[in-house]
Amino acid sequence: MPNAPSSAPIRLGNSVTIEVPVLLAPMAGVTDGVFRSLCREAGAGYATTEFARDEALLRGVRQQVDLTDLRLDARPVGVQIFGANPDVMRRAAGWVMATAAPDVLDINMGCPAPKVTNGQGGSSLLRDPDRAEAIVRAVVAEVSPAPTTVKIRVGWDDAHRDAGIAVEVARRAVDAGAQMITVHGRTRQQRYEGVACWDTIAAVAAAVPVPVIGNGDVQTPADAVHRLRTSGCAGVAIGRGARGRPWLFGQIAAALRGDPVPPDPELPARLALGLDHVRRQVAFEIACLEDDPANARKARATIEELADGRALGHLLPHVMWYVWGAPGANEARRVLSKARTAVELADILADYAAHPEAYHRRDDARVVPARA
Repeated sequence: MPNAPSSAPIRLGNSVTIEVPVLLAPMAGVTDGVFRSLCREAGAGYATTEFARDEALLRGVRQQVDLTDLRLDARPVGVQIFGANPDVMRRAAGWVMATAAPDVLDINMGCPAPKVTNGQGGSSLLRDPDRAEAIVRAVVAEVSPAPTTVKIRVGWDDAHRDAGIAVEVARRAVDAGAQMITVHGRTRQQRYEGVACWDTIAAVAAAVPVPVIGNGDVQTPADAVHRLRTSGCAGVAIGRGARGRPWLFGQIAAALRGDPVPPDPELPARLALGLDHVRRQVAFEIACLEDDPANARKARATIEELADGRALGHLLPHVMWYVWGAPGANEARRVLSKARTAVELADILADYAAHPEAYHRRDDARVVPARA
């Protein structure tokens, strides 16, 4: 791609270098360890975990602790946490560094979900810059010299965005020691609707002396090149655009180097990736169960059965995304939705790969002809 922008590495202090400035954005229920590993192998330069609640980590809540498991991750990798109390966030950050040992500790100030914002965490911190700054300062003091980074949105609503709150919070976070700011270009009110405001992202990039990562509406290599060329950002983060498309990172990396962009994989390759994803998820669940002392006396067959069931919840959204838009996808998704185990998911994907025309015919058969 001619006139590609710089693909210079992103450096956080003296300890962390992100070689490829194309990042996987954290998404709750999506960016688990297996998906992160697939995206990194495909070309993503960095990934951050799904966010974990600070208080739950300190209480040892298994579901939240599991979010910090980095055994499948390439380095560098970040763990993201959220909360509203500076001291609790400080202690949770310390626990994460001591237990999971990530390269970076990331603070979520962008989540729009009411269950997060009602507790004054996530994007509600944009309405309380004093508290936001205090949290960053406390976490930096706890985890240094490891870098602390922060993810924000452009504001709570349009008026909040237009008043320049993203620039204010970003500046205060950097003053408190944050070494990178990621900006999602939507307001909390927008959630994930509408279009991202890259003008505000660019304003943040111009206002702070640390790398700024732009996030929002990057769906193609051309989108990434355009945003890096025009925003002043050091990198882009891909969220929903990567669902079912880990190969997008390699395509963007090629575009940034000025190399030919590889085409999207054909359906057989996509389904092969889906099958690999299923296998990896089941293997990961087996490893986790075997590490739990509570399962020490369980037979291998029991462990495998438990792992198969646990894997299903992680896998179903991903396999749906892998088949999205392909011929016969509607029928494939209907059949996949009825799977009750990961083994069944794999069997359906394999059957779809072997007989795609049968799924296509069944899709066509459900089309009702228009009346004359």
